[in-house]
Amino acid sequence: MLKKERKRIILEKLKTQMFVTLESLIHELKSSESTIRRDLDELEQEGECRRVHGGAERLRPLQAELTNRQKSVKNIQSKRVIAEKAVSLIENGDVLFIDPGTSTQALVDLIDNQTITVVTNSIHHAATLLSKGIRTCMIGGFVKQSTDAAVGNTAVEQIKLYNFDKVFMGINAMTQEHLTTPDIEEAAVKQAIIQQGEKVYILADESKFGWRTFVNVGSVTDITLITNQSSLPFVQSLKERTEVIEV
Repeated sequence: MLKKERKRIILEKLKTQMFVTLESLIHELKSSESTIRRDLDELEQEGECRRVHGGAERLRPLQAELTNRQKSVKNIQSKRVIAEKAVSLIENGDVLFIDPGTSTQALVDLIDNQTITVVTNSIHHAATLLSKGIRTCMIGGFVKQSTDAAVGNTAVEQIKLYNFDKVFMGINAMTQEHLTTPDIEEAAVKQAIIQQGEKVYILADESKFGWRTFVNVGSVTDITLITNQSSLPFVQSLKERTEVIEV
């Protein structure tokens, strides 16, 4: 297959999926890994996509948002090692808030401490924690199907009733100044969570860096970043503004 045709197919897939994996492209286009990597590199240079670990993603408008299903195939290994570091920060007796998302799901999957209390606005997280016998408080509200997040005023007001030793949170995007998310209601929930946390940890891989989406959630100065990409120039510069835990 000619390069022009391969690139056309890749762009068509990105229009509908927002993210494509290297493995799926190799299989569908019947081309070598090195060939597909070159195609993706060229598309990135042409401003058609953004290269991320394991594939590429479409350049996103401010309000675009991947579903949890789409996120679950991205940067799996990075999320795992970040979660391993995060779980090591949990201490006996902690009261935690863990918000919805695939990065935090990797953390929930590793937690095995029945002395803690976990508050969450994720139905999936709550079910997983309860199956392990962990004391769990479920935040109520309108459930957003694409992200499994309970949102709305009910959720915000309930969160304000509690205080948390540690917050573990994912984020859609972050710049050198702000954490951002595409959804206004999810932003309001995240803002409330950050305000109630003694220590707020953001679990983020390289796909979240250097982007901004529709709504500012908070300042990077209010959080501690846990990442496995501490050598990136973005993270090195971020260290001037906030604490970074390197994996």
